[in-house]
Amino acid sequence: MRFLFLLIWLYALSLSLTVNASEQECSSCHKEQVQDWQQSDHFHAMEAASLETVLGNFNDQTLDYDGQQVRFYTNKQKLFISMPDLSGKMTDFPVLYTFGYQPLQQYMFDMGKGKIQLFPFAWDSRSKQQGGQRWFVLHPEQKKHDLFHWSQMGQNWNHMCADCHSTDFKKQFDLKTNEFNSTYSAMNVSCNACHGDTKQHVSWANGDTNIKDKGFAIDISKKTPLFVRQADGNMKSAQPLKSSQQVPVCATCHARRSQLADRTEPHQFLKEFQPSLITPELYHVDGQVWDEDYVWGSFEQSKMFNAGVTCSNCHNPHSGKLKLPANQTCTQCHTREVFDTPDHHGHQVDTAGSQCVDCHMPTTTYMQVDARRDHSFRVPRPDLTLKTQAPNACNSCHQDKTPQWAVKNIKTWHPDSKHIGSDHFSLAFHAADNRLPNSSAMLTKIAQNKDFPDIIRASALSRMAATPDNNAVVAIVRAVKENEPLKRQAAITAAMPYEISQRWRMINSLLDDERLAIRTETARALAAMLVEPFPGGLNEVDTKRLNKALKEYKLAQSYQAERGFSHTNLGNLALQLNQADQAKAHYLTAIQIENIFIPSYVNLADLYRTQGDEKAAKDILLQGLKVNPEAADLHYSLAMSYIRSKDKKTALPHLAQAASFAENNANYSYTYALLLQDMGQMNDALKALQKAFQITPNNPDISYSLAQAYLAKKQYDDALRYARNLAQLVPGNQQIQEFIQQIQMMQSLNQ
Repeated sequence: MRFLFLLIWLYALSLSLTVNASEQECSSCHKEQVQDWQQSDHFHAMEAASLETVLGNFNDQTLDYDGQQVRFYTNKQKLFISMPDLSGKMTDFPVLYTFGYQPLQQYMFDMGKGKIQLFPFAWDSRSKQQGGQRWFVLHPEQKKHDLFHWSQMGQNWNHMCADCHSTDFKKQFDLKTNEFNSTYSAMNVSCNACHGDTKQHVSWANGDTNIKDKGFAIDISKKTPLFVRQADGNMKSAQPLKSSQQVPVCATCHARRSQLADRTEPHQFLKEFQPSLITPELYHVDGQVWDEDYVWGSFEQSKMFNAGVTCSNCHNPHSGKLKLPANQTCTQCHTREVFDTPDHHGHQVDTAGSQCVDCHMPTTTYMQVDARRDHSFRVPRPDLTLKTQAPNACNSCHQDKTPQWAVKNIKTWHPDSKHIGSDHFSLAFHAADNRLPNSSAMLTKIAQNKDFPDIIRASALSRMAATPDNNAVVAIVRAVKENEPLKRQAAITAAMPYEISQRWRMINSLLDDERLAIRTETARALAAMLVEPFPGGLNEVDTKRLNKALKEYKLAQSYQAERGFSHTNLGNLALQLNQADQAKAHYLTAIQIENIFIPSYVNLADLYRTQGDEKAAKDILLQGLKVNPEAADLHYSLAMSYIRSKDKKTALPHLAQAASFAENNANYSYTYALLLQDMGQMNDALKALQKAFQITPNNPDISYSLAQAYLAKKQYDDALRYARNLAQLVPGNQQIQEFIQQIQMMQSLNQ
């Protein structure tokens, strides 16, 4: 074991020497830039673990973890962490690499077969005054079946981390051997990671006059150095804007995205990557960051991005640090006399709230200590909090106050504010996410309004998948005609509820899109055309177009072959193509390669059900529950299987588990309530219905069931309340009005 560790360490050291050679070559002309880079997060993104690179205290330190004491120590100048392995046995793991360094540093080890994993511990590298200089457990709540347990793919370097923390990374996973043979040209984020191959540039610098544009294929310089405030308050660039690839280059790492292939060029963001939109799983309803979204998605929403501001207007691109301290970063464009005063921000100078970022770039803390700022540069809107429950910067600081208090104070400072009380896209997103009436009309106005950022328009369009009507059809067709990738991506999502022939008419032109992510997603959406085509079938040209894009889709999924979702996606595709045996094989591979991926069990059980094999469906679901006994989806699917087998008594506890483990899933609580009703347990059924209503108060079925349940108990006031809520959710429905009249009549007869 020690010999193997020595070989790996020497290999890592040789790669770090290669990086040193590269930086020496660059520093011969760009000494200042290289020195800045050597102080950056990019330089320290990943390093071979040594006494020099490790910040953590390995002087025989201990930490409680999983009921045992972890030990951090050195032996013969090598670093080790002793922790319980998957069987609970204390095991010494050599520390091979460091990962990052501020405000925390993580460490990695080899789990075998080239699989590099992150330890579940991190060193808090902040000062003691800030609460740092300590070991801590990153995800103490994680269990063996959870994605971010140290043994699972959520903590795997090859899949999750390497593409952004190293240069020219090639994943090279072999499904047959379940082995990685990953490589990179530089262990950390080197010059080439952003600038691309520098060979042509070096030749140009050495006097090759045949080389144009200094030997760089892309321009990542900023668009303009300065913006100036005009008399009407608008900002205007001091110089004409120049085209720049800077934001796409940064976005390849500083964005929430999925990867379809190894990257080929640093600026091709939409070539190998598919960016995430502003969805409820990742962002608050008003676009503020919630999950780890890595800047790009919020910056794309901002007026600054729309005006032509790039990353290096504020950041030194080589050190990553701000170019100017504190508010000076902002006042290089936003006049100090207007904005850096208590008249504008309403706080005393040099106190919390007086910094521009306090109000316009609030922080969200990830990994317990890593506070990251929102880059949408939005105006605080506590009035929207009252309508959508989205957070606002005012109450994030003044947690003892109400949004009403914040609105009142802002109006005191800015009585003529054009923001407070104005319309906002979050109102439409909130309506759509909560199934409110008229959400489709609200969304289509945003999707087709060029005053909104493209990412907001696209996010509105993707939400229209829940409201497939004429508004959505018009918005989809118009988005497809625009050569704007985010809206085209969203159009595919929005088109999914329509029957396949109409879907084909709306989006088939996207099979020829220049971007891989759009071609492949379109192929997935239209695959059924190969088995359910128009009358007379697809012509030869269209069949070739679709098959070509489907081949690319399969390759993109195969790139992620180390993950269960890729094989599950391939299984779903096989089902669309009526290839049941292939679908079964893909689902079984998904379970074999990543047995914690629950959808693979659920989808395979559904396949068995459609084939009439209910026993096989139960068996695969029970197999999944042995891996993860807290998987709500498995409990729900198993309960449905027992119900189909007329065994409601056995189904009931599984539905109870599903509703308990998925506390925010209204459908599970609602289904559980219906089964309780069916079995005569009315009081428990009513509690489950009330829980479902609390989760989704705008679901008409839940309101109707509650009205019926209270009517049966002769609690007419409650029955009437839910019936009236139903009438608001489904306006103009005559049957609901008659239902309300029936309750009122029964109420009057029993008074």
